[in-house]
Amino acid sequence: MGSILTVDDILGPNKIEAGVLEAKYASERGKRLPPSGCPKNRDVKVDNDDVLKDLRKDPASQCAARDPISSNSRVVIIGAGIAGIIAAVKLKQQGIDDFVIIEKGAGYGGTWYWNQYPGLRCDIEALIYLPFLEETGYVPQARYPSAEEIRAHLARIVDQWNLSSKMILETSTTAMSWDEPARRWYITTNRSDQWTSQFVILATGLFHEPKFPKIPGIETFQGLQFHSGRWDYRVTGGDARSPRDRLADKTVGILGTGASAVQIIPQLAQDAQKLYVFQRTPSSITLRHDIPVDATTIADWSPGWQKERMEDFSRIVQGEELTQKECLATEGWDILALRNLLRDYSQDASLAEIQDLIPRLFQEADYRLMNRIRDTIDTIVQDPTTADHLKPWYGYLCKRPTFHNQYLATFNQPHVQLVHTQGKGVTRVTPTGIEANGKEFEVDVIIYCTGFDFEIGTSFYDRTGIHLVGSQGQTLDFAWADDGPSTLFGIHIRDFPNLFYMGPVQAGASFNYTHTAYEAATHIAAIIRHCVDHEHDFKAIQPTEASQMDWVQQNEAGSDERLQFAQSCTPGYFNGQGQPERIPARWGYYPKGITAWVQAMQASKEGGTLNGFETW
Repeated sequence: MGSILTVDDILGPNKIEAGVLEAKYASERGKRLPPSGCPKNRDVKVDNDDVLKDLRKDPASQCAARDPISSNSRVVIIGAGIAGIIAAVKLKQQGIDDFVIIEKGAGYGGTWYWNQYPGLRCDIEALIYLPFLEETGYVPQARYPSAEEIRAHLARIVDQWNLSSKMILETSTTAMSWDEPARRWYITTNRSDQWTSQFVILATGLFHEPKFPKIPGIETFQGLQFHSGRWDYRVTGGDARSPRDRLADKTVGILGTGASAVQIIPQLAQDAQKLYVFQRTPSSITLRHDIPVDATTIADWSPGWQKERMEDFSRIVQGEELTQKECLATEGWDILALRNLLRDYSQDASLAEIQDLIPRLFQEADYRLMNRIRDTIDTIVQDPTTADHLKPWYGYLCKRPTFHNQYLATFNQPHVQLVHTQGKGVTRVTPTGIEANGKEFEVDVIIYCTGFDFEIGTSFYDRTGIHLVGSQGQTLDFAWADDGPSTLFGIHIRDFPNLFYMGPVQAGASFNYTHTAYEAATHIAAIIRHCVDHEHDFKAIQPTEASQMDWVQQNEAGSDERLQFAQSCTPGYFNGQGQPERIPARWGYYPKGITAWVQAMQASKEGGTLNGFETW
């Protein structure tokens, strides 16, 4: 029997013209796909590999010569970003100190190392994003931390746990192969290093390899150019905190209006003589209330508060019930929670009464949120045409939501011009500028805010540069080529023993990546500790075929809903640039959410035994 309640009973009488919005969303999506349905610029032939190779280089790297290292260790961690640092601390907390961390950058921090651009901040609350606050005793300065504060806190962690001595920087892992007789991994690098290790933790991250548009002419540009993920203060002058004075007499062109560009554009508007912003698809912009963190309040919280707060945030964005009445970490994300969808409904309404209405509730709540976002643009942006071009016409989570209080107002400044390409993107780079909408815009400097080489379905080798060969002589990419990934918990991979993959495929996901990394590292360190304690009985571990297949099937079971949503979205890295049907169902996050993921990992270790694994 259907519910006697209606959507308007729950959300109120504010009628949304759903049909009109659906048509508008579909129209805007169509502009970003050619008639063939293939992503734009997919097959453009360009001859700029050498130029792009230079643009991908680390501006801070000196790459001082050193002798090759030949060594062995209990554990090798590949990647010194937040996930790798958390994994290292978790190993130490388990009493495991025999490990090294191999990092390709000249410094640690991952995303926060590679991205050095002005205006960079985190859009997740500091109290849940900065790891190990209780252990370090650090109280964040503000609700949403700056990149400088994040880097300083990571340095605090590295110092407290003496991790710098474990790090091998400016070194890229190139190959890994399993040695079955020795039951160890054999690892080589671009600096002729050779390691053997019983265990390997892959904390290679997602957002570190710059992505450039497939357009001709990049190699012909006679001015200066760089990617936002390789910010070059030699070009701009200044630093993250001081004016970029070398741009004072320059015309700057920024390609892209995603999460990085939203933070960069207000900063460069203060520096450049003229600023062109080239936009393919506008981002959704939500205003934020950044306030100082109250240290006295935190001092009264019970031990374990940070993990509990992380869990509350993740439960909110998954629409689960809270364990406390309020969690202030959710600003900008709480539209996703069922409790907020039902905010205006009477207190005695039960979930059972509205179960069949939940999909429509979420859809209409999404429509209303996006309408408010578009209304805010009209309120702030003075020029009606510019305001119209800045409006996002898609569902809230089709693109990464962005948060900034000055971005929209920046377009009221006379020297800032939005070049809206109606979804087509720029045509080419010329020796003197950028061509878009049939017109050349002359610029002195080009900044590519075009994201990173990560999309769902990207091969492991393309993303990491590591030739990874398992116990059966197959590469990971070959093993996953036909049907997509097969894992247990998104961490363990059969035929790749003693390897721990810190996702995010088939793992529990949260917009707060620190929480995902924290839970994965906790599990990994516990498994390694168990193996070390029983090393006289076995030296290798991998998931059983049955447990891995069960996990894969759980992930496939949630794929239809993900596919339906992805097909409605504007092209982006979330949906394979508008082709989600080409992505195997296994490539998504664990559909039951991070809470169920953590519970499943805990169950695999109950009673001091390992359930779902085979050892030898």
